[in-house]
Amino acid sequence: MTTLTDQRPTPRSGGLPPALHYAVHSALLTAKNVSFVVFTVIMPVTLYLVFSAIYGGESDAGLASAMIMVSMAAYGSLGAAMSGGAQLALERRSGWFRQLMITSVPPRLFLWARAAVIMLLVLPALLLVFVAGALLGGVTATAGQWLASLGLIWIGLLPMTVLGMVVGVWVKAEAVQGVTTMLLLALSLLGGLWFPVDTMPPVMEAVAPALPTYWLGELGRFPFLPNAEFPWGAIWVLLAWSIVLTVLGALGYRRAAATSKR
Repeated sequence: MTTLTDQRPTPRSGGLPPALHYAVHSALLTAKNVSFVVFTVIMPVTLYLVFSAIYGGESDAGLASAMIMVSMAAYGSLGAAMSGGAQLALERRSGWFRQLMITSVPPRLFLWARAAVIMLLVLPALLLVFVAGALLGGVTATAGQWLASLGLIWIGLLPMTVLGMVVGVWVKAEAVQGVTTMLLLALSLLGGLWFPVDTMPPVMEAVAPALPTYWLGELGRFPFLPNAEFPWGAIWVLLAWSIVLTVLGALGYRRAAATSKR
């Protein structure tokens, strides 16, 4: 217990605002977690290379490979983004939440500080998948297309990062990993990251546009599709999910802090 407490930030150390200090310190601790970093960076590019080898030989292979690249980048980085809940569960079990309650960090700032850490660590994974697409997958595009797709996917991951933290503060620590995995698989399947939405049964096809994972893929594919219109629906859906999940996370944070062990 003493080791965990000594490694955590305090509001007085470093002279930084509590939320910023918490974000910086959490980023450093997470970066030292070898298994997390390997999973975050290696999993997305491995999935892309496997699926590209299976389906990339179809007609119009360049465009097909780009679509696979986007889907696998979204799916792989989605798992990394949502994995932050497992880390929160460990902090909750250790009693660290009680220490946060005596600082001046509001619940919403705590959630967004943790989300910023995860988003920062997810970015290298996306970059690696795109590099693999350019060097090994035969994807050709302008610099603007690459940057637009990368940036849109990265921004679209924000509500999913918060979702992982919501699971971490509401679900029992022993069940966090299982619940996160179930949500990841369900949202990826229903959101069309594995199969095109138009090949799904009507009910699933109707549900997809309400899910953030659907728009995550749509945003990433948009720059590579000729004459495509920007998916404005993504803005409203992702914003709605972000707001609702932030509220749920803040409530869960207060509850977890109140019940956390000393």
